[in-house]
Amino acid sequence: MMKRLIILISLLFVVTACEKPVPQTAQLIDLEEFTKITTSNSGDKVQVINFWATWCKPCVEELPAFEKLQAQYGDDVEVILISLDDEENLEQLVNPFLATNEIQSQVKLMTHPYAAEWIPLVDAHWDGAIPVTLIKNKTDKRFYNQSFTYDELEDAIEPFL
Repeated sequence: MMKRLIILISLLFVVTACEKPVPQTAQLIDLEEFTKITTSNSGDKVQVINFWATWCKPCVEELPAFEKLQAQYGDDVEVILISLDDEENLEQLVNPFLATNEIQSQVKLMTHPYAAEWIPLVDAHWDGAIPVTLIKNKTDKRFYNQSFTYDELEDAIEPFL
């Protein structure tokens, strides 16, 4: 009996240890918070800020590359995914999407509806099309108006490390 109990407890520990991390839920951000994220000094970390939406097929296709980057580089790279979905779709669409796709990176959802006010904060030449990515550290930043594969993303962050 005691042996069975020990086996059962051991199996419980194994199952508990193998549980997947809980997916993120999107945090609503206003223009002030958006400005802090996109323009502030990132300290010793490389920040990779990707602008995407659930309705954007190329955006969704590249998300695994950002997830892999976050997992591979841990504390050296901070991935922030800024969703441009409508705020009213947060609970019905965005958060279920994050759960289904097991997204572990930080996710923010922009609440400020006037893109003409916040797009220039990211890059003066950005026309508003997505996906786009801003990579920055404490001394440099670069804007990418493209989709990424993991290898391309890794090459893009290399000069920032």
